[in-house]
Formats: sequence, C-alpha cells, structure tokens
Amino acid sequence: MNITEIEKYINELRLDEEQFKQGLNGQKKSATERPSLLKTVGINMVFIVKSVLDYLGLRLTLVQKESRTKRIVYTAYNFCNKVDGKYEDRIVKPLFSDNIIFINTSKERFLTDINYQKVYNIGGLVKLLSLFFRGSKQMRYFKAYQVVNDSIVRSLDDGKQIYLLWYYDLNSLSLIFSKLRTKVKLIEVQHGSIINYPPYIKTAPIKLIDVFYVKNQPTIDYLKEHLCKGYDCEYYLIPYPKAQRKIFPGLNILYASTVDFKGVHPVFLKFLENSKIPDLNLQVRLHPRERTPEIEELFTKQINALGVKFVFDRTKNWISENKIENLIVVSPWSSSIEDSYDNGFITVIIDPAGRQRFSHLIDDKRCFYSQDLEKTLLIIAKYQINA
Repeated sequence: MNITEIEKYINELRLDEEQFKQGLNGQKKSATERPSLLKTVGINMVFIVKSVLDYLGLRLTLVQKESRTKRIVYTAYNFCNKVDGKYEDRIVKPLFSDNIIFINTSKERFLTDINYQKVYNIGGLVKLLSLFFRGSKQMRYFKAYQVVNDSIVRSLDDGKQIYLLWYYDLNSLSLIFSKLRTKVKLIEVQHGSIINYPPYIKTAPIKLIDVFYVKNQPTIDYLKEHLCKGYDCEYYLIPYPKAQRKIFPGLNILYASTVDFKGVHPVFLKFLENSKIPDLNLQVRLHPRERTPEIEELFTKQINALGVKFVFDRTKNWISENKIENLIVVSPWSSSIEDSYDNGFITVIIDPAGRQRFSHLIDDKRCFYSQDLEKTLLIIAKYQINA
C-alpha cells in the first residue's frame, strides 16, 4: 500500500471508532485547566530530552548479546496497574513477566519502569521528529513513529517477535506498514473486548498481525471471519489462572465501571436507591484509567449518599483473584462483561451501548440486558433456584 492508501485506511479506523464512541451514552468529560504556554513548553522540552536519551539507550541495549533473548513489548501507562506507586503490566503478564524490553509509545506520559524493569520512552522523540514532516498532524506522527521503529527493527535479528497491545494505534500501524515488516513477527495480545469493536469488524487490506493471543474461542472465530478473513494468522488462548471459588451468603455484586461514563451509571444508582437489600455485598471495580483519587471520591460520594456500603475492588486481576462463586457482575459496557461470561459468572448489562456491543452474549440465562436491575435480579434468583 502506498502512503495515500495507508492514510485513507488510518482515517477509516479513526472514524469508525469515533462514531462508535459517540454512540455511547456516556457523559462528556469536564474540561480541565490547561497549564500555561511557558510551562507546557518547559514540560515538552524535558520530555523530549529524556525520550531522546532513552532512545539512545535502547539502541545501545539492542546491540548487546544478552538482549537477543529478551521480549520486546510496546506498551503505555493505561495498560498497567499502579501498585504502591509502581507500574505493573496487566496485559502480557499471563504469558510472561520478566526478561522484557518495554517500549513506551506515549507522547504524554513518561514511564521509568514496569515490573521493576527499565522502560524506554520514544514518544518525545516522535514529537520532535514529527516537526520535520509534511501532511496532517496524524500522518506526521505516523511517519515519525515509522522512522524510530525502522531504526529499532534494523537492530533486531530476523524473525524477532514484537508484542503489541493494539494494532490500530499509530505506533503499531507504523510497524505494520513498514518496508521492514517481513523482518519481524508481530504479535497482538488482547487487552479489551474484540468482538463487535470497530477496528476488528472489517476485513483488513493486508495481513496486519502474525499471531493473536486472545481470551476465548469465540474471539478467534470472530477474527477469522472479520479482520483476518482470508489471512493465515496464528491464534492462541491466554492462560488465565483461576482462584478456588465458593458460595458466599448474601447478594454479591461486582460493578465494573466504564471509562467513557462519568460516575456510576443511572440504572445502577436507581437500583441502589430503591432496593433496600440488607445482605448486599457490593464491590466496585474502576477502569484502570479511572483509578485516581478524584474518581474514587466521586464514586464514594454517589454511593454513600444512598446509604449503601461498598468496597473498591483493587485486585490486579479480578478473575484470577475472585473467590466468590455466586458473584453477579453488573456493567454498562466494560470488557469485564466478556471476562465474566467466559468464567461462568452471571452478568447483567445495563446500557444500550453494552447491549449492542455484547449482543452475542445475551442469552437471558448467564447474560442479561436490563434497565430494571431489581426485576432482573429476581429473575436470576428464580433461575438459580430451578437450575
């Protein structure tokens, strides 16, 4: 594909995803105060200098013999959990957690280490190089990423495996459409729900990814009939460990929040307000990008105002650490819906956008769509008694 065709494809990906997100019923985020121009320039200069130094360090690292056995993972802060002030990877960990060269692609956030391993930041360098290209801002960044990544790929052995966490960001696309593409093996590890998500719906113009690690067999089937139709890709299931689970008394609910919606969803708030359940055990799991003191305070105020007790679920992986067999997962449209269904939990979707995205799961047995949560929970209770 030539650069014009590549730009057209990138624009289509962006448009499809934007239209999908505009269809969500989330509230618009409030505007945040912008720092002064002088402060912004100062921050950018420091970020760029640190990024250039990291890039040089990465190039030196890659030519060392011991680096040949290390895995290369392109990542960003939103693919990590922050534990005691330290970042921990939350995507590739089921596959491996050490002997990694992490490359942070973010143009805004600088990371020093993940899993106590050095992170090499390239976003600042990309910002700098983009100033020397013509075209739209998007394509200038694309070309800058490609220059940086081509120089990295040239340092690698033929057939080197590179792990990506989403194929449709500019960094990943710069690798996919590189003239050096055949020199490496690109592997995508699923980070969220793939089925019915716009970047994966249409068949790709070329083979984008060589290997997919995904959460379930239906996702493999979906990829084969959509994004990867006609292409010979490899597919593997991510081996998630599971905790020993048992039945707990009471009504046990995990509310999985959605980053696109500010605060607790109205349907769930209405349920908490009208339902006086004495044995309700409520856990709230925030999306990784919501785990800030401000967002936690917002959720706490909304739920405590209704006189409901709850705790935040702060586990690194709720599937592997949850010990409640009779847990009911409630969510607007979080990818936790798919995780819940795959692991045998009763799941309730409470937003039309979630119903559209996860329509393939709704069976009114293990997965329900509801605008009246109290009524649906009564149906679930009867179903469990008769099961």
